[in-house]
Amino acid sequence: MKFRPWYRAWPETAALMFGIAWIPLLPRRAVVGLSRFAAKVAFKHANELREIGRANLLIAFGDEKTEEERDAILLRSFESFGLLVLDIIWFALNTEKRLEKWFVWDESCEPLYKKEAQLILVAHYGNWENMGQSYAAKGQPIFSVAAPLKNQSADKIFIALREKTGQQIIAQQGAARKLLQGLKKGKKLAVLLDQNTKPKDGGIFVDVMGLPAPVSSAPAALAVKTNTSVFTLTGTADETGLYTATLHDIVAPNPDAEDPVADMTQRMTDSMNAVIRKQPEYWCWMYTRWQLIPEGQDPTHYPFYARAIEPGDLKS
Repeated sequence: MKFRPWYRAWPETAALMFGIAWIPLLPRRAVVGLSRFAAKVAFKHANELREIGRANLLIAFGDEKTEEERDAILLRSFESFGLLVLDIIWFALNTEKRLEKWFVWDESCEPLYKKEAQLILVAHYGNWENMGQSYAAKGQPIFSVAAPLKNQSADKIFIALREKTGQQIIAQQGAARKLLQGLKKGKKLAVLLDQNTKPKDGGIFVDVMGLPAPVSSAPAALAVKTNTSVFTLTGTADETGLYTATLHDIVAPNPDAEDPVADMTQRMTDSMNAVIRKQPEYWCWMYTRWQLIPEGQDPTHYPFYARAIEPGDLKS
C-alpha cells in the first residue's frame, strides 16, 4: 500500500487535529445542523459522488421509485454520512457519557449480550463507527478489522478514537489467525461486507440487489469454520441525532449446503440488503459498489463507472 507523501499528509493531519479541537465542543443540535448543511453543499457540488449515488439507486430500485424519490434518498444518505464523519470526532470528548446518552440499544439487541462468539455484520450504513465504541462501552469484547489509511498519522488518531472504550482494532494484513483465535475465545467480531473485494483477495461474486458484485468470503469462512452465527446490526439516527442500534436478523451456517462458504456469503449479503432496501436513506450510495463486471454479464446492466473484470483481479 502506498502512503501519503508528507506534503499531502501533514495538511490532512493538521485539519483533523483542528476538527478534534473544536467539533467536540459543539452542542448536539449544532452537529446535526452542520451535517445537514454540509450534505446539501455536497449534494449540489460533489458532482461525481452525486452521479455515482444516482446510478446506484437506479440499479437498486429502477422504476420502483421516481427520480425525485431517489434524489431524496440520496440527500438523506449524504446527511447520514456527514453526521457519521462529524460524530467520529464529536464522541471523542466525554466519550462514554455521550455514548450512553446518544446511542440507545433497543430490545432486539438482547441476543448480542450472550457470552458466546458472534460475528456482527455491519455495513456502511448509519453510524457503524461509534456503534462499535458503544458496544464496547457496554463491556462487550468486540474486535474488528480496519484497512490502514494512506495517511499514517491520521490512521493512528482514528485507531486511538476507535479503541477508546475497549474495542480492539486489528490490522487487515495477517488478520485471519487473530480473528479465528478471537472467535474461539468467545469474542465478538464486527465485519463490513458491502465492499468490493477482488477474487485475488478472497472475494466471490454474489447477487447484490439484482447484480453480481464481489464480496469477501472471509467472514463466511470464519462463521462456517467455527460454527458461529452472524448478527445483522445497524445504528441509525433520528432527527435529533439520537442513534438506535437494532438487531435485524441472525444467520446461521448451513453445513449441508453444496458450498457452505458461498451459501453463507450470499445469505449474509441478502440479510443486509433487505435492511438497506427497507430504509435506503442510511446507506452510503456514493460508493462504487458495482465496479467490477464479471465475465458473461451484460455491461449495459451495470452503472457507468463499472469495468470488466481483468486477469489482474483474479487469483493467480
